[in-house]
Amino acid sequence: MFGRRSKNDVRDRPVSQVELKRAVDEGFLIAKAAVVVAVANRIITNALRDQGYFDHALIADAARQELHRMAEEQRGDAARMREIRATASKQKGRSRHQHDYRRGDDLKLRTREATYEQLAALLDRRRDDQGFVDGIVLQARARAWDDIGTTVVGRLGWAQRPADDYEVGRDERLQQMLDEDFAALLAEHPVGSTPAGADEPDDADDPDDGSDPADADTARA
Repeated sequence: MFGRRSKNDVRDRPVSQVELKRAVDEGFLIAKAAVVVAVANRIITNALRDQGYFDHALIADAARQELHRMAEEQRGDAARMREIRATASKQKGRSRHQHDYRRGDDLKLRTREATYEQLAALLDRRRDDQGFVDGIVLQARARAWDDIGTTVVGRLGWAQRPADDYEVGRDERLQQMLDEDFAALLAEHPVGSTPAGADEPDDADDPDDGSDPADADTARA
């Protein structure tokens, strides 16, 4: 009656720390997966488009940049929640749709704001954790090599059925091939060069269908 809040006003209820921790943990797992994908795309771009060799330090720096970018996104989301709360606190009644926030949504909005803030802080801490960054690089490297290998195999097809024990050590063999043979091949025959003795393309050659084996991987970058 005199501007005092009722005993059940959600604006006086504290944020559940259990719910908050669960939300931050889930958000961190999603953010980490997104960072791995972004860094893997960077590795593929360096290898196929920019003719760059795998440089752990360079990719680790890319991972830290991506973690920082995501932390900044979370801070932006937290600021947005604060703005929405300020507006919603003046609105009474029931919401007309899911984005029509009212005074009764205050606890939900405060929980989201706290989640974004804590997630941003966690991503910043992880960015300074060299062991964590190295783990991101290794996961991204494995993903990139797997994507490249899958594309190559898919385009070449199988001439014969592989041996029964082919899967044993397959990942290690693929990484060794890309680390050593693929790098050596790029060094000997840079992209765009014509090997000595090779015939120049002429009108008698089969028409180019416009596809490029690197396109599928470059598109991911």
